[in-house]
Amino acid sequence: MKNCKQQLRQRCLSRRKALSFEQRENFSGKILQTLHDYLYQQYDNKDVQILCYRSLAEEVDTSALFTSQSKHQYYAPVTQKSGDMDWLSCDSDTEWKAGLLRVLEPVHGECWQEGVSPAIVLCPIVGFDEQGNRIGMGKGCFDRWLAQHKQHIDKVIGLAFDCQRCSVIEHEAHDIPLDAIITEQGWMTCPNT
Repeated sequence: MKNCKQQLRQRCLSRRKALSFEQRENFSGKILQTLHDYLYQQYDNKDVQILCYRSLAEEVDTSALFTSQSKHQYYAPVTQKSGDMDWLSCDSDTEWKAGLLRVLEPVHGECWQEGVSPAIVLCPIVGFDEQGNRIGMGKGCFDRWLAQHKQHIDKVIGLAFDCQRCSVIEHEAHDIPLDAIITEQGWMTCPNT
């Protein structure tokens, strides 16, 4: 299964890489608009903690989420050498540095505390299927973290381009499925919710 997953990961990465800069920017804007619409409809009168990755160049661009003025509190992960993640609060004044995985991480911020208010996790995706199974970069950081904290998370939402869709992704016992996926085509609720 590992070889099969690695081949699928490479195909999905190639498809994503084939998108032009303009397509990525356009599609990312549509994806973030769908996310904003969802937050407005579901959490308009509530403070929400949004745990969101900082995007790499070819991923759905999440940078606007960290610079917008929002009533919701955003957190970004800091990845340790062990692969464990801590989530630190961030806003438009946050200082960032490249972390272990080349991803920008906040230098300072308050640690996320479970159970304080509703929390949503936005996951990066290399590949996904309609059952909510995902392929990441293969480090397992999100799956390990979610295994410990899923009971304190309202929704786990994947952000991806539609070209990353797969017919079937074989999942393993430790994989945590997504509750929903947002692509430029819109919102997709996964059947495990």
